[in-house]
Amino acid sequence: MKAIVYTKYGPPEVAGLMEVPKPTPKDNEVLVKVYASTVNRTDCGFRSAEYFISRFWSGLFRPKYQILGCEFAGIIEEIGKSVTSFKPGDKVFGYNDKTFGGHAAYLTIDETAALTTMPENISFDSAAALTEGAHYALVDIRAAKLNADNMF
Repeated sequence: MKAIVYTKYGPPEVAGLMEVPKPTPKDNEVLVKVYASTVNRTDCGFRSAEYFISRFWSGLFRPKYQILGCEFAGIIEEIGKSVTSFKPGDKVFGYNDKTFGGHAAYLTIDETAALTTMPENISFDSAAALTEGAHYALVDIRAAKLNADNMF
């Protein structure tokens, strides 16, 4: 399968189109055929590793996960034998800032990760672009301890 791969940290030029093996889902994972992904601040930050502390998660000297793309949307092609929440053919979108993978033709992700089915009235492109901003907004709301009683 085709994927955008980076094997060292640096500017955008360190990433290039390559042929890599198609992943196989583990018992608790789904295999998603990716129809849309984004390039966002999280991807750029992990690719450049200019914020050095990020290397403690992504690999000290070189990237541990070499296919970026934390936002994605696609169709489930295969499920692991323990998966109960999804079935092949489900249209899904999600956010994966742990192992990434959205900049590839296929990715695997745990069924309990930030993954859900797409609403009928939304495109793959729109669904893929929803998650990072919502993720950071939720983190900020939780950090500020906002709730319905103290918002206004």
